[in-house]
Amino acid sequence: MTNANKKLILLFILIGIFTGIMITNAPVIHDYARFLAREHVAATPETEIIQISSNLDRDEVKTVNKSVNSAVRILSRNMQGMVAGSTGTLFEYDDIYYVVTVAHGIVGDCSTTIVWTGQKNLTPCRDIIALDREADYAIMRIDKPLSAEAVRLREVLPRERQWSKLLSLQNKIFYTGFPNSVGPLTISGRIIGFSDNDYIFIHSYAWSGSSGSGVFSADGKFIGIVIAVDVGQTIYGVDVLEDMVVVLPANLIPWEVITGE
Repeated sequence: MTNANKKLILLFILIGIFTGIMITNAPVIHDYARFLAREHVAATPETEIIQISSNLDRDEVKTVNKSVNSAVRILSRNMQGMVAGSTGTLFEYDDIYYVVTVAHGIVGDCSTTIVWTGQKNLTPCRDIIALDREADYAIMRIDKPLSAEAVRLREVLPRERQWSKLLSLQNKIFYTGFPNSVGPLTISGRIIGFSDNDYIFIHSYAWSGSSGSGVFSADGKFIGIVIAVDVGQTIYGVDVLEDMVVVLPANLIPWEVITGE
């Protein structure tokens, strides 16, 4: 790996950290310790009808539904009391539930990490089965959550022969996340390029809290997770470019820790 590539990865990770950290006293983490002490939150799941634009074709409507319903919010606290907020995607494999997100959003351990799945439902982390700070991914196992619909891993992972076609330039993508502690918000974009290290660049938008959002192709295949926004030279100097988003491709995530294959 060249020094330039190493610097590029470091830059992405540093910017990624910027996109994931929340202030400690944010309202969303009020009574955090009490939430962690609960194993389950009693609530009745409700089916919410999501109105989706008629300008999208049938596959895109299905993808948006999939993206919205599987997006979860992750809160993780370290020993100093600092809390990181990020986004994850809920998966199901053989009736076991997993959340895939960014490593920089996990600042504590499993015991100090919770997953919000909508309404008043909080689900504790049961086990962190994969975490890579350099590549910037994490996979955790959780109990079956309320008010969220997991995507079936077998159905959304692209086959190897599909990969190059899915990553064609200008292909449309969708992701759902919690930018600036708001959401879930569903954002569209297009693939615009690639780095030497196989990261995907998309022309879209990401802000603090978007990190870890699952990125889907227009036909519903899972192609990666948002890890950072890019930086570049502007008339004001080097600045964050919120409309250039860096995605860790799905083929760099170790799915074998889930599938055993």
